[in-house]
Amino acid sequence: MPLIDLRGVSRVYGATEAPVHALVDVYLRVDPGEFLAIIGPSGGGKTTLLSIIGALDTPTSGEYLLDGVAVPREEGRELAALRAGTFGYIFQSFHLLDQRPASDSVELGMLYQGVGAKERAARAAEATEHIGMRDRLGTRAALLSGGQRQRLAIARAIASRAPVLLADEPTGNLDSATGARVMAELTRLHRQGVTVIVVTHDAEVAAAASRVVRITDGRLTEERRQAIEPSTRTGPTAQAASAPARRRRVRFGDLLADALASLRSRTRQSLALAGTVALAVALLVTTLGLDASTRAQVTSTFDAHASREVSVQWEPEDAASGAPAPVEAVTAASTLAGVESAAVVSGYLESAISNGSTARTGQVHEAAGDLASALRAELRWARDDGAGLPRAGEALVGASLADQLELGPLIARPQIAIAGTPFTVVGIIDTSNRAPLLAGGVVLGDGQAPAELTAQNRTLFIRTGAGAALQVGRQLPVALDPYSPDAYVVQAPTDPTTLRAEVQSGVRVALLAFTGLAAMIAVLTLINAIGSAITARRAELGLRRALGARRADLIGLVVAESAILGAAGGVLGLAAGFAGILGFTVANRWLPVFDVALAPLAIVAGVAIGALASIVGAVRASRVHPAEALRQ
Repeated sequence: MPLIDLRGVSRVYGATEAPVHALVDVYLRVDPGEFLAIIGPSGGGKTTLLSIIGALDTPTSGEYLLDGVAVPREEGRELAALRAGTFGYIFQSFHLLDQRPASDSVELGMLYQGVGAKERAARAAEATEHIGMRDRLGTRAALLSGGQRQRLAIARAIASRAPVLLADEPTGNLDSATGARVMAELTRLHRQGVTVIVVTHDAEVAAAASRVVRITDGRLTEERRQAIEPSTRTGPTAQAASAPARRRRVRFGDLLADALASLRSRTRQSLALAGTVALAVALLVTTLGLDASTRAQVTSTFDAHASREVSVQWEPEDAASGAPAPVEAVTAASTLAGVESAAVVSGYLESAISNGSTARTGQVHEAAGDLASALRAELRWARDDGAGLPRAGEALVGASLADQLELGPLIARPQIAIAGTPFTVVGIIDTSNRAPLLAGGVVLGDGQAPAELTAQNRTLFIRTGAGAALQVGRQLPVALDPYSPDAYVVQAPTDPTTLRAEVQSGVRVALLAFTGLAAMIAVLTLINAIGSAITARRAELGLRRALGARRADLIGLVVAESAILGAAGGVLGLAAGFAGILGFTVANRWLPVFDVALAPLAIVAGVAIGALASIVGAVRASRVHPAEALRQ
């Protein structure tokens, strides 16, 4: 039974309107252990015939039997298994991994046979020893001469130990001495029982074959047999078709090593892709880190300000009321646990205020207690002690009113008149976060307002310790007037835990939305970049398919490369993100908060982004057709 049996095989390329008949009704049988030479003019169909024999291409019509079994027409595991275990290829255009060490090109076919790393290295060394290239295994393939590259391609076919060796012009790029050495190696393999099929223009190469066929315009036109020394053992028969089915899968460790070597061979492109991932991860780390820092800052701010402030309003005292006087209210509030400072501000109707040359209308206030602390006010004093409240005949003027009155410097003790009563200005109220109206009015000491002015309202401002505001707010009305607590309107903060959670939740949603957008942009950018890279690597991917890579192998390679890039980008993004958090928090005088969980999250996110972005490119890689890719 013939090993290779082509029955009426034709191959047509191109559209129906302008077909190109590369092969026309070819009948060809090749016995096990035979040495066949295919000759003919350029464009006659030699390479197409070799591609069909090697299962790189499929006939348009006709039948191809290998050991009596029909070769599948559809790309899939069976064809990949045939290529990996049955055929060794020597391509006219070398098809090496140019940016990787020469050893990687020699070992590539064995990778898809499931051969372990140590055995691959040993067989590569043995094969290159036969063609005089062992000392160049560590050299980058792109640096080799044309002849050396051809010999390396031959070594790859030898190292595969395939039962059928297919060679397309194996000596076309070699000098006569090297060509003779290559032919001696092919003859040696033939004598050991390997079936050798060679496409050649060289008469000396054809003379080494046991049979020569000529193909012209896609048709076999001549055949002759030649007397040469027979092989020393019988070539493979049924084993040729069945052995590939037992081939092992590519080892996971070998897949990762191959992916890493592939990335190293494209350093600039790999760094650019890793940088894209790093940018997305840096934004993720920064936003999540700022989320933690912001939550800490919100908590600190609440504890320092809003969640510690209580105020009580009531009508001014009269003869029938038990409302306390301002000083008494401050004293009563200060006795409560958790109160740090208290002050009462009594508000009067607006009154004319003048400095002798300029008059304005402003509100007059009286104050008792710790005005600066309780109201979070910033005061500038003319007095050396710079604290307390105005004394008899003294006044504090709000910064806005002081500008309107064009008061002179405090050291000059400027004078103002309120309803005709003179006062000396001893301080300026620059700001008051809790009572901003003070900036446009005047504050006097308790009981110092002119007699003709009538108090309209009183407000007790209290500042508590962290977490005490709610309790103090509940106790104040009773402490001020146990007989009429309902007469007092208390303003206390809502539950700080709930309010903080609401604010923090809003901040987190905004930050995460921004992060999601950044991740989406990174994924889309990577999808485009990986797709472009797959297009540029079509020849390499076609070579891998020709040497036995399954679709799943190419998908695994692309995903592994992208995952490695993602992990590298995750590490870079983690460093950049931490730097961003530190810079932002320091610039805003916040306490930086670093969540240790961000470290593994950054790497996982990088891997996820890389793997997700690789899906389109992986599918595109799996659809590469070996013959078409190698022709291009």
